[in-house]
Amino acid sequence: MSKKLRILQTAQLDWRDETPLAIEFDDFYYSTEDAIAESDYVFLQHNQIEQRLKAFNDGLLGASFPLESEQIYFRQKSVFRVAETGFGTGLNFLLTMRAWFNVQAIDEQALPAGNGLSPATQLHFISFEKHPMSQVDLQRSLQAYPELSAYSDILIDHYPDLLPGWHEVLLFSGRVRLSLWLGDALQGLAECAPNAKVDAWYLDGFAPIKNPQLWNPKLYQAMVKLSHQKTTFATFTAAGEVRRGLQAVGFDVHKDSGYGKKREMCFGQIKHLRSSASKTPWFVANCPKNSQAGRVKSAVVVGAGLAGATTAYALAQAGFKVKVLESATETATQASGNLAGTLHPLVTVDWNLRSQFYQLGYNATQRWLLPWLASKKAQGDLSGMLQLAAMPIMHKRLLEALKRVPLPENYANWLEPDEASQVLGVKTHLPGMFYPNSGWIYPKSVIEHCLKHPNIELVLSCEVHDFEKVNGLWKLETSQGDFETECLVFATGSLASKLHEKLKLSIRPVKGQVTHLSSNAVKSQLNVPITHKGYSSPTAADVWVTGATFEAPSLTTDLSEEAHRENIANVQQVVAGWLSEDCTEAEHVGGRIAFRPTTPDHLPVIGQVPDWNWVEENYLQQSHTHAVYRYPEMRYQQGLFVNNGHGPRGLMSVFLAAEWLLAEIDGRESIAPESLRNACHPARFVIRQWRSGKAS
Repeated sequence: MSKKLRILQTAQLDWRDETPLAIEFDDFYYSTEDAIAESDYVFLQHNQIEQRLKAFNDGLLGASFPLESEQIYFRQKSVFRVAETGFGTGLNFLLTMRAWFNVQAIDEQALPAGNGLSPATQLHFISFEKHPMSQVDLQRSLQAYPELSAYSDILIDHYPDLLPGWHEVLLFSGRVRLSLWLGDALQGLAECAPNAKVDAWYLDGFAPIKNPQLWNPKLYQAMVKLSHQKTTFATFTAAGEVRRGLQAVGFDVHKDSGYGKKREMCFGQIKHLRSSASKTPWFVANCPKNSQAGRVKSAVVVGAGLAGATTAYALAQAGFKVKVLESATETATQASGNLAGTLHPLVTVDWNLRSQFYQLGYNATQRWLLPWLASKKAQGDLSGMLQLAAMPIMHKRLLEALKRVPLPENYANWLEPDEASQVLGVKTHLPGMFYPNSGWIYPKSVIEHCLKHPNIELVLSCEVHDFEKVNGLWKLETSQGDFETECLVFATGSLASKLHEKLKLSIRPVKGQVTHLSSNAVKSQLNVPITHKGYSSPTAADVWVTGATFEAPSLTTDLSEEAHRENIANVQQVVAGWLSEDCTEAEHVGGRIAFRPTTPDHLPVIGQVPDWNWVEENYLQQSHTHAVYRYPEMRYQQGLFVNNGHGPRGLMSVFLAAEWLLAEIDGRESIAPESLRNACHPARFVIRQWRSGKAS
């Protein structure tokens, strides 16, 4: 797990007549004359954004540069993508978003609420910012432009926590997607999915003479890799090194008069595309296919836990007719059936791949669940929770994390024991981390809401015995007869060992027992749920839940008094006065056992299943020491996908996994950052072993 990110340094500003100046670069963020006019002139006009959005809206995509009607070619396209170096105040984003809605003649304020899974069309704005503004500074900067308040207000409300890495912001029911990379732009550009091609580039970093780390050949090379044959660019600078750098990688570069006091600027279009080989050909995804408008799309999802239900819901929202097959007589029979699960960020000493993955997952979970909780479609409470430092190693890790990765106050706060006791309402001798936007969720309520979707049919008591590809369709042999589908997703949890073996999934079931505590067992209410060596939480029922044990490799299913005692002892060690003295008596204790699906690297398995025979022949039987370009790109079993291995953090990963799978299944451009998609790839364990020279 490498790919660690550098500590994020926020923008240090000097305000000159309410205009922000970046102290590090000694440069203003925008024109002191008329910032809106400058941004519109340089970036929107010279990329012909309005004309191209009109063409896009009519099912067309602008061709040669400059745009001429006879040079327009027809192509169905659902996403118009802009990429920008230097987010700054977000002014370019706001102007582009305004142009998007003006061209479409849509009242953005009237768009329905939702998690934005499958909008008909989308503006995708990718931006890279090494030194992001604080929310307060951003708001102060944008107050100068009341004419943009309809857009700036929603940006400020959804401005992400200032943590390194990718942040996904869906606005206006997903009609606008902001992918914001906080950190070095070159590192972020390398994370972009290669099939997410950019239509227009805004090069808006500070002046090359003041920010040479950005304006260099690596930037231009990354741009051309993410460009298609009609990609354009514009920038405020006409510096010779910039023009020559863009020309060297294949852009046709023109100069024009600059805005205001600036003498010149430059703009242009890609002239020569250059092919490039992947550095990880064994993880290259299938390229998206053009959508077939109007055709009926179908899918079968095996498993009705959180992973299966959220996947089915995402597909159903996109118009798929989905059958969900569940071997049990009811849904949520394993860990998804617990009365409560806690949700909070994964705070680590370094911002490694797991940190980045679960941060994206945490944001996706909130994006889905907050509207559902507000409308009572799901049960739970995300108004705060406390992670107690129950073990010395945890105490040390949390304190080191605070030193290395400064955490925003609205994200996490360190509390000393007295402060923690006040938040809890119960005395504790331990310090801990308080997460104001976290809490507990009743997983089954989420599953039930997902499966109520009119495009979903649930089939219970339907055990899958086998599956194979027959005449282009996946045929499943089940206890309720045969099913056929063009798209098959296995979200089978931990215990379907025969299916996992055929899919070559490295899934290990880990037993966990939780203890249910009646109101008689509790002296007083905890104000918020807590985690310690386990977790303790209120539930939607009239009981509390605490646990859970980790009992690998045991597969027994009988409740254990010893496990109950362990769960109760763990919570009594951290909040001794919470439970009554006789809470271990049988009449106060119930519980349940479930098996978590875990993987060796503690990340889930998400994506299309490789063609394992082809993998054997083209990778495993070949030397692992060849130059990377000599290996062919991965081949897959078309229409076969997995979503598994979410372990104890499923609430932080299943919603993100559903979004990733929807993009892959529906032929959309990948929404997953490259390193994170590779880290969750179904072939990663096989490939790692082979590349290390240990494959048999």
